[in-house]
Amino acid sequence: MARSRLVLAVAVLSYAAVAEAQPSTFTGSITAHIGAAHGGDVRDRAWTPGASMTVIDDTGVGAELDVAHTRDFDKALFAESGVTSFMLNFIGMYPHPEFQPFVNAGVGIMRTRAAVFEGQAPTSRTDLAFNAGGGVQYMFNELLGVRGDVRYFRYFQRHNDLPLLDNGFFDFWRSSVGITVAWPIR
Repeated sequence: MARSRLVLAVAVLSYAAVAEAQPSTFTGSITAHIGAAHGGDVRDRAWTPGASMTVIDDTGVGAELDVAHTRDFDKALFAESGVTSFMLNFIGMYPHPEFQPFVNAGVGIMRTRAAVFEGQAPTSRTDLAFNAGGGVQYMFNELLGVRGDVRYFRYFQRHNDLPLLDNGFFDFWRSSVGITVAWPIR
């Protein structure tokens, strides 16, 4: 019995194949972007810095976390104003090594705050929101690229206490461009 176990162990160990490196099936990336919020309830084009972190499989399907902050979106009405968004998105990207058009859509939270008078404590609203958009990413090599996109943001609910134009939903557009750093995930 012991001898048959020893023969079996030697046979299994001698048959073991050499492990080969598997190609990466996912790509991670971080994009630092700068853009402008405009349209909708954002009356003044406002600078919007932010960042996106994306994980995409080799078919071009993945997820994205997008964070951005806009300041002073309506200088005529408010002494101080701002919008911060945290969005978790589905992303579909054409899986080409260099030129990669994409679409994305998702949900998250958006925080809007505003103060009418200087020195006044701002009123704020944090609630569920959605965004959708698209753009293009161009990779110079496997690690470095540039990305541009346009997205629409909107609260799910009407909020009468927010600085709205006419439709009752606080909404705006964001156009941005940024530098992308990518890496394979093994």
